[in-house]
Amino acid sequence: MAKIILGVAGEIGAGKDTVTSYITETHGAKYYRYSGILKDILKRLHLPYDRISLANLAEALRAYFGENVLSRTLVADAEGDADAEIIVFDGIRKVAELEFLKTFPHFKFIFVDAEMKVRYDRLVKRGEKSDDVGKTMEQFMKDHEHAADNVILKLREYADVVIDNNGTLEDLYAQIDKALVDLKK
Repeated sequence: MAKIILGVAGEIGAGKDTVTSYITETHGAKYYRYSGILKDILKRLHLPYDRISLANLAEALRAYFGENVLSRTLVADAEGDADAEIIVFDGIRKVAELEFLKTFPHFKFIFVDAEMKVRYDRLVKRGEKSDDVGKTMEQFMKDHEHAADNVILKLREYADVVIDNNGTLEDLYAQIDKALVDLKK
């Protein structure tokens, strides 16, 4: 597999996709999203691509096939990218997913952090999921209570690097570049 395997996690709207996109575009990484698996299944089942459907499907898969089923799937998907310098797994949500990835040599874990209000504003502005548009702050806070999301903040303590994404894109990119240099040592 890759010379460096990165796991990326952060709460809803923290900037995981922005971090992953930057690493992919600037550093030539190959990336895999946890939500991509779920989106494929929801699409095949003709079900809505909204936050509650994603969360419920993820929990059902974990309950039946094991807490790290999504990590196992992404690793299997990535095996064809053995020549990649960097592989990024974007959207870790559970300790078991992280523990599975930590068994691989050269695995490093980045946690993306941002304040609640900043994350809420980003979420509503981008409207990625069908239920994000018009979402209230109270609804956003309730989203964090779902089993698929309620332990993400705990993952921060396992991070090799914590990136603060409360500032500008330039600040974020500088932190990512520094993190990659440090993590390759």
